[in-house]
Amino acid sequence: MSRSSINKPKMKALSLAVYGALFLSGPAVAAEEGEAATEKSADLGAIVVKGKVQETVADAKSETVPESRATLTKAQLEKFVGLDSAVTGALKYVPGVHFSGGDATGISEGNISIRGFSQDQIGITRNGIPLNDPLYLTPHNDFFGDPENYESISVIYGGASINAPTLTASGGSVEIQTVKPTKEAGLLVKQGFGSNNTRRTFVRANLGEKNGLSAWVSASRTTGDLWTKGSGAVESNRYEGNLQYEWGNNNSINAIFSVFLMRTNSYSHPTLAQYQSQDYRQNYSSAINSSFGGTNGVADISSANSNSANLQRADFKIQTYGLNGVFNLTDTIHLKVDPYFVRVAEGTAAVFASAVPESVLNADVNGDGDLLDIKPFAGAVYPTQYRIGSSQKIDFDLSSSNVLQVGAWFDYTHATNQMAAIRLNGNGKSVSIDGSNVIRDVNGNGIYFTNQRSKITTQKVWVQDSWNFAQQWNLKGALAWQHTELEGENVAGVLSGAAFTNSADYYRFLPSFSLDYQYDQQNQVYYNVTSNIRVPAVASIYGNQSLGQQNPETTLNQEIGWRYTTPELLLSAAVFYDQFKNRQVSFTSLGTTSYLNAGKVATQGLELSANGKLPHNFNYRGAWTYVKAEQDEDYTQNGVVADTKGKQLFNTPKNLASAGIGYDDGRFYSNLLARYTGSFYGDLENTQKIGGYTVVDLNLGYYFDIGSKLIKKSLISFNINNLFDKEALSGTYAGTVTADASSALYAAPTYNRLQPRSAFANLTLEF
Repeated sequence: MSRSSINKPKMKALSLAVYGALFLSGPAVAAEEGEAATEKSADLGAIVVKGKVQETVADAKSETVPESRATLTKAQLEKFVGLDSAVTGALKYVPGVHFSGGDATGISEGNISIRGFSQDQIGITRNGIPLNDPLYLTPHNDFFGDPENYESISVIYGGASINAPTLTASGGSVEIQTVKPTKEAGLLVKQGFGSNNTRRTFVRANLGEKNGLSAWVSASRTTGDLWTKGSGAVESNRYEGNLQYEWGNNNSINAIFSVFLMRTNSYSHPTLAQYQSQDYRQNYSSAINSSFGGTNGVADISSANSNSANLQRADFKIQTYGLNGVFNLTDTIHLKVDPYFVRVAEGTAAVFASAVPESVLNADVNGDGDLLDIKPFAGAVYPTQYRIGSSQKIDFDLSSSNVLQVGAWFDYTHATNQMAAIRLNGNGKSVSIDGSNVIRDVNGNGIYFTNQRSKITTQKVWVQDSWNFAQQWNLKGALAWQHTELEGENVAGVLSGAAFTNSADYYRFLPSFSLDYQYDQQNQVYYNVTSNIRVPAVASIYGNQSLGQQNPETTLNQEIGWRYTTPELLLSAAVFYDQFKNRQVSFTSLGTTSYLNAGKVATQGLELSANGKLPHNFNYRGAWTYVKAEQDEDYTQNGVVADTKGKQLFNTPKNLASAGIGYDDGRFYSNLLARYTGSFYGDLENTQKIGGYTVVDLNLGYYFDIGSKLIKKSLISFNINNLFDKEALSGTYAGTVTADASSALYAAPTYNRLQPRSAFANLTLEF
């Protein structure tokens, strides 16, 4: 489209029509995702009043968009992340984030929740690539990459951007931006070592720029032992890159890839009773299962024990590829296209052991030539997934104060979800970790506990208008339509059940609205309201009849916020109110995530945060979040009623707080950071309460001159997590309806534990 083809009066009429449709259809929200510097942003801000915005205060980013947002800058990531995953490891210092589980290697997965929203209600993207697993909606830090390759991580509270490519963001989103290639060639080398025999090597080569083409590639390897007693180890290899081409009028294309290979044993998740009775570092036992051994013609019988350290492990290979294209077609028309491809095709996770009579399986499990035996074998999850999609949007600058955006997103996933029966060696480990060597019956058919083939298709279109209609006022309205179809085929088998197909359709109009008032250069007030939908996981269409048919979770999120910004101080306050219908809560059984509808839930709260400078190169940070997530109705299952009305959702602390004091003179830095997590519940009926806890972390760093012109930067850093070696249950791993043993709905919740004190040191050299 040429510039001459734009008829601005008609476009202005179109933008006014958009607002008319929004007010007629109901309240709504807008939240704008972070954009590359070369891209025109549809979020204008109060451009006349603000002038030049103070970008950071003591490494903390100054936010201006009309929504609650917290960004970890590259400087903060370098200091806060000793070895943790950059997302789960560093976001624990962000207001409103509850972090539990995981370990300091950044490989074993932890859980995060934000203002009471579980991580499967948070949409996570990296440069426009959705990172939540479309099958179970949960994000995996396997996808996230090395923290050294991040430019920033932003948390957007209360709802996703209208143009975010995510199925899950009913409660907020996390946006990761990757570092761009540099014009100068160079090499970054980082070597670290720490507690639990942990070792990590990271190398990134910047190839420099020539004729607009630049690139970097990186590789890392991490190894370590589990912090629990007994055997168990973790290891990973990551390979990443960013190829960029820039030309004319700030046009650019970035090709980003990440390949992750993981081999890890698992941590156990104790019940409260187990936590109180056993050693804190107790993990899975050394119990050994073996499928082999037996005599032909004799009924050889062995029991199965899932509590085996050698059995509980996960081995996966995950690949993500994406393109970010920015095309300034004219001075007033700007196109962004973000296609992506995600592949999960290698690896298994063994999650339990089972013993089924060979006569039922019609298979000789132990290979002794008869079908008389009962021998243990593993149930090993073997998922394969191919996901392709693209998000594209075009901004029309109707004037210097008005931007109209139209966009579309499509996403298609084809996946198999197989839980295969795999033989166990004499040491209790599966005979294969790539889905091969499935036990077969006498007819040659593979034996699967679960054997499903799924398709997930999503289309979304939207129109959004940002209007700086007065010197101090910004208005943004948007309307999106989203449609998702789930299709499933159950493949018949002796353990997987009868063959059938099923499907479900979910669609909804999603309006959004925000208003921003910039009183002066220091004070900003904003209001936003947004409507979101989160479709059930595809597992719902395979018919867990005891939980009933799953309905989509819909939310109406509202927020009023205030910011105060000076070169020395950042203050913010926000009051939020989120209304749910068909609130979905997740639980884990036999290594598989499932969901139930907890009904209507009202979440309300208050959040305060401060970042500031002190004399003599000192700085401080602090935050407090209060969350009341109250269920509005009792939960009913198969005629049994649980007393959940008026109760707090499980794994939702009412109080979260953090405080820190830091020092940075440009050569030496240090940060002492404390995080308080209030008490929380393990069940919807609130019959099992877990006490709160406080964790203190310390990080130190020193930039030194190595006396070589070849070395641009040299840094020694030291991080200690859980400085005072606190022991506590840090969060709910698998919540239940009730922990009251007298109820027909009873099940014991299980929990994550804090990792004991761990230390890690890094030496970084940049050439």
